[in-house]
Amino acid sequence: MVDSQMGKASWNCSLRNLFGEVMFAAVGARGHDDWRQDALDAMQLRTGDPRGWLRLIKAPGGRDYGTAPESPFVAVTPADFDSVFPVSRRGAEQIMVTLLGEWFQVEGIPEFSVREAELTSHARVILERFGGDALFFTNAATARENPHADMFRREGAYEGFTGHVLDCGVIALSATEVGIFWGFTID
Repeated sequence: MVDSQMGKASWNCSLRNLFGEVMFAAVGARGHDDWRQDALDAMQLRTGDPRGWLRLIKAPGGRDYGTAPESPFVAVTPADFDSVFPVSRRGAEQIMVTLLGEWFQVEGIPEFSVREAELTSHARVILERFGGDALFFTNAATARENPHADMFRREGAYEGFTGHVLDCGVIALSATEVGIFWGFTID
């Protein structure tokens, strides 16, 4: 039980330190043969965190994202996952960090050069939950050509999932859980 409590405490700490209170970060259980349905269930908040750990579902401006029709993912279908691309674990960590920046670029993160190691460490803690065999996907178009690219230095092209001006994120997939970590630009 101690390991579970330590894992929960580390998760909560890293989630809050990396994303503050404005983020969509939700985890759901795997229950379908097609992982895309599990991801959709987590996106649309039809499932709770199987471990009961913290989730953040705050929109820019601080209001809660709810279930349909308030969910940013209300119109997403399993076919939309055709526009996500495999990305390396390191790339997934980097993308999660860039969600803090304006237009999801490191140049938009205050004091990034000083904070890079700390922020990356928080992303690593979050993704460790999914284990060493986890798969990661993103809608950052750079991963389409090179899943091992430096995602801190990527171009700002994304395959949008929502009606927001811009959205970007990471899907983390293990044999038992799926995590959705997404950021949005509303203007």
